[in-house]
Amino acid sequence: MQTEISTLIQAYIEQRRQTKLDEIEKKKNVKNGVSEIELANLNEQIQTAYQDFDVQTWLTSAAVRAKQISLATHAVKFTHGSAKGSNILALASNTDAPYLDSSAIVTPAVDAVGNAAALDVAKLLQLDDGNATLAVYLSQGDDHVLRPLASSDEQCQLWADGLRQALEVKTPSSHTLAKQIYFPIGGDNQYHLISPLYSSALAHELFHQVQHSRFSDEMKAARDARKKNQPSDIDVVRYSNLAITISGGSKPQNISQLNSKRYGKTYLFPCTAPDWQSQYQPPMFGSNWFDSREVGRDTYYLVKLLAEFLVKVKPLDSNIRIRQRRDRLADQILDSILTLAVSHQTNTSGWSETSELSQAQQCWLDPQAEHLYSGDWQTEVSRDFGLWLNNRLEKASQQQLMLGSEALQHWQALCHDAIREAGR
Repeated sequence: MQTEISTLIQAYIEQRRQTKLDEIEKKKNVKNGVSEIELANLNEQIQTAYQDFDVQTWLTSAAVRAKQISLATHAVKFTHGSAKGSNILALASNTDAPYLDSSAIVTPAVDAVGNAAALDVAKLLQLDDGNATLAVYLSQGDDHVLRPLASSDEQCQLWADGLRQALEVKTPSSHTLAKQIYFPIGGDNQYHLISPLYSSALAHELFHQVQHSRFSDEMKAARDARKKNQPSDIDVVRYSNLAITISGGSKPQNISQLNSKRYGKTYLFPCTAPDWQSQYQPPMFGSNWFDSREVGRDTYYLVKLLAEFLVKVKPLDSNIRIRQRRDRLADQILDSILTLAVSHQTNTSGWSETSELSQAQQCWLDPQAEHLYSGDWQTEVSRDFGLWLNNRLEKASQQQLMLGSEALQHWQALCHDAIREAGR
């Protein structure tokens, strides 16, 4: 295990040295060549790179620079880019957690916050040998993982103590630019100061879940199968009504390392309250469903609108424009009633057997009951509607309208046609 993590450290430092050397070689091999002075300067940079990226030299430098960063799962800079409070590294997991929070992540991503020039130290601490990262080893006091690279126990201890500064918060503090909650704990103005921190680990996990659902080859194949109506072993996953916040603007690396990898994006899921859905209740009481509360509630304003119109045109001579407007308003009332009727017509067949509804209305609202009525139930229901609408219009107009058989026959004809068009 020790050899594995030490080998990873060596390979990491050598890779960084090679990247630096490649940059210098690229400058040496420019198309028009370089002057002798520039060449000498570049050769000197090569020598410096070999010295700076010597394993022991680089680890000593990293141990000094580690205090400039914090490894964290919860970072204060997401609240405000200039906030300087403490960041928290919380790696405890709880797979049985009842809520979606950072503890529900089995292997949370670890973020790095602080001086962007020291992020190479953060990457060092996150080297993983398959059992744990270097940061975990150091947090558990397993300093011996660095011993194969050190010339002495003292040097190994110096490195471990220095690198651990990126993991520890010796004096936790908040900041005036952070969100703060003063929670009262007793008399004499005593409070706990609570500073909620943004979970970069949770945001990173959700970001990858959303990105996978949108852009992965797996999801593309599943969506193609669905479009072609073909079978697929993979469920199509969509996250709707997402919002996006951007942290750090054009320089997301100034917030954190993981924020830079997400291009500053955080996906926000909708948290609106669910739409209220009342428990379904069939109309079991009363012989006339039109007199029910649900019909009255859904048609109240439409009936009032029709009544106001009829009162307004009452002194005028009837013409085609008035009649067309009247029928449009009446059709809106019928549309509302027929929409309500569908919920009962699609209920379990036979539900009306114990209801008090008239046999004609049972035949209309419960297809299973159609055999109960030998007559023309559509005409009977249409007549019930006409009587109901006449009565409601007279009440809505405060008795300014007194509607008789002519209006009744007209409403009845409209209802009869609407029921037949609806397929009942």
